[in-house]
Amino acid sequence: MATATLEKNPELLRRAREVQQKVSALQDELNAILQRVGALRVSLPELHDEATGRIDAQRVANYMGVPLKRLAEGLHLNYKAIHRSPSAEALQAALQPVKRSLEILHEFFQRTETVRVWLNTPHPDLEGSTALDMILADNASAVLRILENAAAGVPV
Repeated sequence: MATATLEKNPELLRRAREVQQKVSALQDELNAILQRVGALRVSLPELHDEATGRIDAQRVANYMGVPLKRLAEGLHLNYKAIHRSPSAEALQAALQPVKRSLEILHEFFQRTETVRVWLNTPHPDLEGSTALDMILADNASAVLRILENAAAGVPV
């Protein structure tokens, strides 16, 4: 009934849209303030299983643009097990440095496509290897170290 009333009154509809835009702007401002003061938030929540909250290997592989089998082999995980249960508790230790690297990259670049470009670009601090190659060679910690240093402003 309220929608029908708004549709019949263009002035009310215009005012409702203005208020909605102001609310949206205020929400954006509040989010920015909370981020500046270090409010708790989850970066890249789409990489987590909704039911368990754990990191989901399939979602990580999709985000990185690699097949799950390649990620599993690179992290020395059993592909059949990871395929059956991509957010299993036993996988979390191997997935955590990969996910943290993706979080830092997402904070830098904001776009998945740009993160993938960076992952696939040879890096001098990785002896010319790409970050993706290092992650898939079970050396995500080297990539994470470079990214954490860059985020902190520490030269490598």
